[in-house]
Amino acid sequence: MRALFNSNYPILIQGETGTGKTKLAKKIHTTSSYKYSPYVECNLAGISDNLFESELFGHTKGSFTGACSDKKGFCEKAGDGTLFFDEIGDITLGQQKKLLQIIDTGEFYRLGSTVKSTFSGRFIFATHKDLEKLVREGSFREDLFYRLGGVSFTLDPIRKKSEESRIEKINNFISEAKKKYNINRMSFNQDALEALSSYSWPGNYREMKATIELVMLKTERSEINLKDLPYRFNSISIENSSFKRQVSELERKILYNEVVNKGVGINKASKSLGISKTTLIAKLRKYGISDQYIDRVNLKIA
Repeated sequence: MRALFNSNYPILIQGETGTGKTKLAKKIHTTSSYKYSPYVECNLAGISDNLFESELFGHTKGSFTGACSDKKGFCEKAGDGTLFFDEIGDITLGQQKKLLQIIDTGEFYRLGSTVKSTFSGRFIFATHKDLEKLVREGSFREDLFYRLGGVSFTLDPIRKKSEESRIEKINNFISEAKKKYNINRMSFNQDALEALSSYSWPGNYREMKATIELVMLKTERSEINLKDLPYRFNSISIENSSFKRQVSELERKILYNEVVNKGVGINKASKSLGISKTTLIAKLRKYGISDQYIDRVNLKIA
């Protein structure tokens, strides 16, 4: 992987909006041999055909109406560094053709100039769209797709991450917000954290970070609870509460049947349930089974 990051081979990053594509592109740059050279970002969405060449390759004074001076394009600004093109899936077929030419040859001309320039850096591309689908639909060039797709990374949305991963990211954003806004004495209670973790986050990490920061800035108390979260989290908390009650009731019934109905001791019950004696004792106490039936089944709980 290190050899790839150090090469000038184009890299494609795919993933839904807010999954961290820009962050990954910057990380690839800073951990590669390009880290001492410029890193330039260009969002391709919304650049018209008329301005495309000027934005990417630059222009000379008087090359078109409004060109009052020479201008460097993104390729010149990046030099021998990294040029990150975001939203590659949003450009037109005409723009795709011009982009393919510089990827293949590394050569370009400022608009209005006959002097050939060479791009000696590396391209990284990103998109939230399904490029293979766009190719099938005829709105994305197949040759450009294969030129980009040789090395690709796909970032999963939050909803596909493990619970541990979601909670870790939530805590990271909380820590970052505390430092950023100097609010170190603030915390989220367990119910609020569970609601944040269970939410689907259609806007992914960008939405998560913005939501956590806003809640922390708007809440005047030191502890944030469910009522402090935006309205969209209400249904999540209700569903979680109902689900947790059902799980707890099922767990209690299993423990009651094993320990009380069968009348076995701690050793046999822990082996049968596949949990340690310490965990079993803690759960019995949690559901009040140890206190209610200790004499009846002689559990000998310390």
